[in-house]
Amino acid sequence: MPMLFPYDRYETLTEPFTVYYPASEETLARMVAEKMQKAGKLLSQLLQIELPDFEVLIVDMEDWPLVPHSETEEVDSPHPYMTDLTTPPTLVVPTELDVIFGEVTPEKFAFMLYHELTVAYLEEDSRPWPEVTPLWADEWQFKYIALWLTQQLDGVKGVVNKDVREQYEEAFEPEADGKTPVTVRGFDWYEDTTPEEYLTYELLLEQFAADLLEHQDISLITRFLSRYRIEREELLSDQVTKMLVESLDPQSEEWLEGLVYF
Repeated sequence: MPMLFPYDRYETLTEPFTVYYPASEETLARMVAEKMQKAGKLLSQLLQIELPDFEVLIVDMEDWPLVPHSETEEVDSPHPYMTDLTTPPTLVVPTELDVIFGEVTPEKFAFMLYHELTVAYLEEDSRPWPEVTPLWADEWQFKYIALWLTQQLDGVKGVVNKDVREQYEEAFEPEADGKTPVTVRGFDWYEDTTPEEYLTYELLLEQFAADLLEHQDISLITRFLSRYRIEREELLSDQVTKMLVESLDPQSEEWLEGLVYF
């Protein structure tokens, strides 16, 4: 456990897993633990994987510069993230989210937690990942499962980030070619990608997840993973699209290609 972070100043919960939290944030700590436990039960049923081993660190914002992290993006815009710099891995949760994420509703906060838990579960899957894939190939899975959890556990209909979606409405308006300026398959991350650009991509992914969940039930993900989690050196975007179509049904190709943001 890194010594830089002042764990000794934090309180601890030990059930159902270890949660470190500031003394003033016990209510938040218990809420996070409860959310993770309930989501974990659904994920274990869905993916046939046991709850991964991890701890939770709820961070006072004064201590945020000291959190364990491997990427600056994890800390530049405070939000929950999972790090494997600790043993076991740690779900790092700030007590305040960056303003870029809009109004912090309970559903939005839960959605962020579920996303990180989903990543942990899929990392726990013993099947190999393809070595090289387009960004969306992994990312849609995390967003799709996290949104399903939010709909199941928190009663959300459609997307979670409705307020931020309104601010980025132009990103969903198709151009002359019939597609949005940025698409799920066309986006890639570079060193100079801004937080706003990446947030646009995440909003598109969330809409994609919502449309998929409306089109077909959650069993889609298990069919997709059976095709995707096979050892390969590289998968191209068209190959991943084909896997997704096959996991939906052959008649879904036209529907999928008709999504203006895809």
